[in-house]
Amino acid sequence: MSEYWLNAAIKGIIEGVTEFLPVSSTGHLVLVRDLFPLTADPARAAQLDNLFDIVIQLPAILAIVLLYWKRLYGSAMGVLDRAEARNFWISVLAAFLPAAAIGFALKDYLDFLMRTDVVALALIIGGVILLVIERGTGLNRTSRAEEVTPFQAVKIGFFQCLAMIPGTSRSGATIIGGRLTGLSRTAAAEFSFFLALPTMAGAFTLKMAKELPHLNWAADGVILAIGSVSAFLSAWAVVGLFIRFLQRYSLSVFGWYRIVLGVLVLWFGTHAPW
Repeated sequence: MSEYWLNAAIKGIIEGVTEFLPVSSTGHLVLVRDLFPLTADPARAAQLDNLFDIVIQLPAILAIVLLYWKRLYGSAMGVLDRAEARNFWISVLAAFLPAAAIGFALKDYLDFLMRTDVVALALIIGGVILLVIERGTGLNRTSRAEEVTPFQAVKIGFFQCLAMIPGTSRSGATIIGGRLTGLSRTAAAEFSFFLALPTMAGAFTLKMAKELPHLNWAADGVILAIGSVSAFLSAWAVVGLFIRFLQRYSLSVFGWYRIVLGVLVLWFGTHAPW
């Protein structure tokens, strides 16, 4: 059993490190499924993997809430008397709605995309787009996430819908959408973090409502708890470092990383050990 606990911890770290970087946490988790199994029962492996991948996103959200507590709390308390605070929460809601509607409509039809070839192609395409975006100019009109307008937010929200394809990256899609609508790198990244709160909480709720009757707490509870703790701790560590990185450097390194990883996955084939 300890082998599966270790695998859960490793996969939790992978989730926490990659969730808020534009490299696709879901894509990485799909690639390592066979390398780090969570159960010896092949009949339950796919179901447990799918459940694990969505459950460990919740503690990653908690890391964002705690890291940005002062800004989020201050903005929430100022909704009634500050226009900027109202605008911020309206923008987050506006960006969330496209994914909420489309994701709910397609929730039962997306599992077939959980394949390494899909992940590889999405990684490469997203990497190329990141490189192109980083060569653009005049993309820094909005320097703070709180200044995003509802119109900008809706466009970012439709970009987020692309992340339903594994390997695309929710963070990557929303950061690209933010950059194309005039946000600076840090504003695009932070708005992506804030948009993750309702988006990932909604995905978690839908998934748990579907899987809860089939969840074996005695067998799976420890696995999910270990993955959640490691996801929280690694997300906590990475988010602050990512923002500091963006204050000095471009996103190009993530574009090249995506392309190299995608090419390697295609090169070694869909039955690669990861």
